[in-house]
Amino acid sequence: MKTRRYKAFAALAVAILGASAAQATVIDEWNTIKAPAAPVLKPVRVNTLDTALLLLDFNGAQDPSKGPCNTKNKPRCIASLPKVEKLMEEARKSGVPVVYSITGGATKGDIASVLAPKEGDAVVQSGANKFINTDLERILAEKHIKTVIVTGTASEGAVLNTAAYAALKGMNVILPVDGMSSTDPYAEQYVAWHFANAPGVSAKTTLTSIDEIKFGK
Repeated sequence: MKTRRYKAFAALAVAILGASAAQATVIDEWNTIKAPAAPVLKPVRVNTLDTALLLLDFNGAQDPSKGPCNTKNKPRCIASLPKVEKLMEEARKSGVPVVYSITGGATKGDIASVLAPKEGDAVVQSGANKFINTDLERILAEKHIKTVIVTGTASEGAVLNTAAYAALKGMNVILPVDGMSSTDPYAEQYVAWHFANAPGVSAKTTLTSIDEIKFGK
């Protein structure tokens, strides 16, 4: 009889411990979670006939009150400018259209001067998803764009939402990890993981770096 009782108590204890483990949330386990291996970056050959370069929310460099890309709030965005400028110049030389976005309260004159728009470049103004309440979808459709190279800040804001929307609408996304920035590198890490793994977007996204992007044949 006692043996049966001990076995019952033991089974109950195991069940309670198992339930406790099952009830633990990601917040409970936060400090024990190990980051997965970094995704592999791939070289990309851009089809210049159906690709556009998106430069998202690079406003604020000259005046921090005019946007997120500034030395005060997002110095990582400022640090990314030379490489993004290189990418932009190569895109222009290859005939790839460049499309800009800016945040609320800014004008195209607030975009970092090294990335300044040229006459005829489209500029849209919106929140985190640059397709929402703008003509971006129409602009890309009129140019017969099937692939977008997405750069900008914040990685977890404009880049994540705009690139994910494009992918879910069936477009191909080229995402250079050194062309997206945030206040904290963890946000950039999360976005890279998301586009490498998330259903619906990972199949349409190529993670790369700016130096690995080549235009034309």
